[in-house]
Amino acid sequence: MKDVKPFFVPAPGVVRAGVWQQLVDGQWADIGDFVASWDYATRLDLRCALRIDIDALRVDTDLTDGSPLGLAVGWRCLDTALVGEPVVQDLTADHIEMLMTVPPERAGSEIVLTRRIVLRRDRLSPTAGQAKWAGSILWSDESRLRLTGDGSAFPVEVVAFDEVGRNPNVSWYLQLPASADGPVMGSMLLLINSADVDLVAAVSKAARHTEAQRLLVNQLEEGLVEELVRWALSRWDELESLEDETVGAVARTLAARVIPNPGAWVSGDHSSMDLRAEIAGRARALGFGRQLS
Repeated sequence: MKDVKPFFVPAPGVVRAGVWQQLVDGQWADIGDFVASWDYATRLDLRCALRIDIDALRVDTDLTDGSPLGLAVGWRCLDTALVGEPVVQDLTADHIEMLMTVPPERAGSEIVLTRRIVLRRDRLSPTAGQAKWAGSILWSDESRLRLTGDGSAFPVEVVAFDEVGRNPNVSWYLQLPASADGPVMGSMLLLINSADVDLVAAVSKAARHTEAQRLLVNQLEEGLVEELVRWALSRWDELESLEDETVGAVARTLAARVIPNPGAWVSGDHSSMDLRAEIAGRARALGFGRQLS
């Protein structure tokens, strides 16, 4: 059902919002539904442009008295419920460009980008149909943005496994903490074996992967999801009371997203293959890992 506000709002077409863009290697590029190669060390620098017929907007909303209006852009994380501080600018020009940064330590697997035109000050004597309170939203839109596209959600380090005591025939190794209450940043590290030159090239590339590279990244992603879910299930009760930004809470959130009823898999009364099939199938359905056509 469409939201019905208790005050006048602008007609369709009065506000024309452009697509969100991300700063990549010093250049602005349009973003779609996900950000490729995002991890917890990647800061998102975003911008958007809007064209607004301010005169028509004021007529439509019956705010021709010069009441101050503003454009606010912000974000919120769907996994952790964290909300970023909005960037607000006075609405004084028909063309306006907004810049916003999403810090990596506060982002999760999916965020919502918001744009809103708001009343910036209370109005003392409004008439029927006019917005009264500061913060009243006259126009808004939202865009969902997945941050687990073609990259891992961890800091990544390429090392020679034979020099650090890891099996030299293994392509990757996810270091997870012994304690689940540590912060996400610094608690997990994805090691890539430098001997696997194909995987190194695939994870090092920010965009325009070849089909072979995309397959390698997807296989890596699926394996990482399985490892994190298994790690969470082995500590399930312990993770319930942890704070949101701990590695345990993040792993529990991921497990709950991938498996609808994680508690049913905690007892161990199932085969390892059944659990692997459950994780892989549902992870792929959510867009993690390789997709079957």
